Amino acid sequence: MKKALFLIFSFLVLITGILVLIFHSNTRDSVEAFCYDLFNKNEYIDTKEGMQGVLSTFKKIRLKDLPKDYLVSSKMSHSTYTSLTKNSSFYVIKKRDCYKKILGNNRIKSLISQDKRYANTWYFSDETLYLGIDERVLYKALELQDALSEKQFDRDALKITSGHRTPQRNKAVGGASKSRHIKGEALDMWIGDINKDGVYSKEDKQIVLELCDKKIIGNEGGIGLYPGTQVVHIDVRGRRARWNSF
Repeated sequence: MKKALFLIFSFLVLITGILVLIFHSNTRDSVEAFCYDLFNKNEYIDTKEGMQGVLSTFKKIRLKDLPKDYLVSSKMSHSTYTSLTKNSSFYVIKKRDCYKKILGNNRIKSLISQDKRYANTWYFSDETLYLGIDERVLYKALELQDALSEKQFDRDALKITSGHRTPQRNKAVGGASKSRHIKGEALDMWIGDINKDGVYSKEDKQIVLELCDKKIIGNEGGIGLYPGTQVVHIDVRGRRARWNSF
């Protein structure tokens, strides 16, 4: 009787685990990231050359070379967005590549558009995913990390939460219709305990905003201030822009 109960309990635990992995994407991502680190060398990236070394392992294609069904479902070929997407290029990757580190401990998965194609692709799948990030914004984020280190702040208290978004994904998360995320020119970052005082606060965020405004971005791009949150947006649009609301 005890053996039967144990087997039933074990079966229920197994089924629950499978269901969690299927329907809870954050949990699945955590498990897949653990698996990647277990079987692959995944070094901390703190140089431009390190970034380039990772990205150079992937094939790069133009917008017109994307699968037709993906162009349609992502709305990247829609006339509303062609002014933003027409010159875009994409790295062709697999799901497991999403767990490679690309900036400090930030992984490629934080840069890729987390749309249905991403959500429906598993670690061992041969399905291709498409990373539409502009390297220039990654280099700006690296400059920001280096500037923080120079001032004895914690360079790793920056967590990238969003990079490239397809128009479909951008609309789903409430992004601006002409968002630089659609061009892959933008990053959203969550700001942690930059000054190493044991808590994250608006003081930490202000350190980042001042560096971005005066040194990193300046008149060459946009900064989303988003007061009342720990989120900062940076982009490389080529001209000065500042705003408060999402």
